[in-house]
Amino acid sequence: MKVILLQDLTKLGKRGEVKEVADGYAINVLIVQKKALQATPAELAKWKQADEKKKKEKDSAEKSFFDLIDAVKKSAPTINVKKHDNGHLFAAISAEQVTEALFTATHISVNPSQLEIKSAIKVLGNHVVTIKQGDKKADFSICVISEK
Repeated sequence: MKVILLQDLTKLGKRGEVKEVADGYAINVLIVQKKALQATPAELAKWKQADEKKKKEKDSAEKSFFDLIDAVKKSAPTINVKKHDNGHLFAAISAEQVTEALFTATHISVNPSQLEIKSAIKVLGNHVVTIKQGDKKADFSICVISEK
């Protein structure tokens, strides 16, 4: 019997794969334990449609990532902060502040968890921040300036 795996199974395959297994094993173990579905034409069509939807979402997210990188390179985001007399900031710049500055500069929203700030930003000037999405990473510069 052909089944669609609903989860990764060590000796059988990965989630979403169609496998041929013994009828008894499929009916009495995999389907009962909700680890697989019988591979009917309707189920296969649903899984194919869901797979195409995921692929489109991934392509869209990748495109928006590259659009963001292009936009950041055209208009570098700036953050206005208060500082001590010696030039140090009262508090380090947070990822949320960087995302707000990115949105102000590019009108593209970013999740703060996508940002990677290598060392705490506690002084005025230009600083490098890394943005990541999946296995792709890109560096961009932010400018920290003093409020007037």
